[in-house]
Amino acid sequence: MKPPIFSAQQKSAAPRLNGLGGGGAYSHLSQPLLHSMRESFEVLDSNNIGAINSAAVADMLAQLGLDNNPSALKDFFPLNGPAQLNLARYLDILSIPLGELSEPDEIRAAFEAFDIDDSGQIDVSVLRDALLHTAPQPGEDQTRLSEREVASILSDFTGRRTFGTKGIAAGQAKGEVFRYRDFIASIGGGGGAASEAETAVAG
Repeated sequence: MKPPIFSAQQKSAAPRLNGLGGGGAYSHLSQPLLHSMRESFEVLDSNNIGAINSAAVADMLAQLGLDNNPSALKDFFPLNGPAQLNLARYLDILSIPLGELSEPDEIRAAFEAFDIDDSGQIDVSVLRDALLHTAPQPGEDQTRLSEREVASILSDFTGRRTFGTKGIAAGQAKGEVFRYRDFIASIGGGGGAASEAETAVAG
């Protein structure tokens, strides 16, 4: 099984992190996805000050099972950059790995290979390992994702597992899951429909 393909071209956007935010890297994203990203920022901004610090980001990475040591945090907080992230900069950072995705049908097919119970959910630890460690096939324009990029992809669509159409597998699995149907619908502008479909499957 191979994970969804993310073009190596997205790496060229990384220098944008050296700015102070507000560059509009997220202007191509759908409104449902932007809404989810804004909501995740509000959760991290527990003091409601309009900015999040390294401790909040470290907690988010830890919850996703990603590296949250100081070197990993440098991806979010460059040495000469600001000590806090405002909403614009947060959206810039999260949107970078979403800039050059495979076609939706290709992404769906890749995710479905990991969906063992047809529930629209994938064990986060399994998907994270695949995204971080699966080498590209010969001839593919693809590079491995960084911890930061994986965190930005998974963070808004991760939660507790619900039962799927093959309930046994779902009932035995533990830990958080990535709801890929919501993710695919959000990047295509149809987040609400995906949520309804997943609810129907879960029921």
